[in-house]
Amino acid sequence: MSVSRLSAVAAVLVVVVAAAGCGSQSTADKTKAWADDMCNALVDWQSNVQAAGQKVSQGDLSKASLQDAADGVSDANRQLRDDLDSLDKPPTPTADEAKSALNKLSQELSTNVDKIREALGNISGNGVSAAVAAVGAAVQAMGQSFQDTSAKLQALEKDDAWSNAFKSSDSCQKLSG
Repeated sequence: MSVSRLSAVAAVLVVVVAAAGCGSQSTADKTKAWADDMCNALVDWQSNVQAAGQKVSQGDLSKASLQDAADGVSDANRQLRDDLDSLDKPPTPTADEAKSALNKLSQELSTNVDKIREALGNISGNGVSAAVAAVGAAVQAMGQSFQDTSAKLQALEKDDAWSNAFKSSDSCQKLSG
């Protein structure tokens, strides 16, 4: 799965979340602020992953460029995890479910970055092809993690405040538009 495909998956995640519902009118502003913060984290992650994979996507499959891309993805994932960890629970009835889904996503992204690093650490001689295959599998798993999280968040279609918060969030619109 390419970096642009992974970015598209991230955009789909936010579109699905925008279609979900959660919260009440009395907490609409808090819910929108939470949505803004979450979407800002995803926008930043998307930009950072795209930048990290630029050389590789242009065909530079050297060990150095693969390592640079892995470092960039690792940094992007770490920043996303920190940003998501800093969010309080969304002020909605399904808060625990939403926060749990995002925490699981963060953990799965970290696990796959570890797999990328392991593959790159095992490159020797002509082992670049094997490393590229392993990296591709890890990136595909990251995409699957986004899809799984998307499905979990989509299942939270219980409250209009959640849906309204994402629809009115400028940062969420960047991801869905």
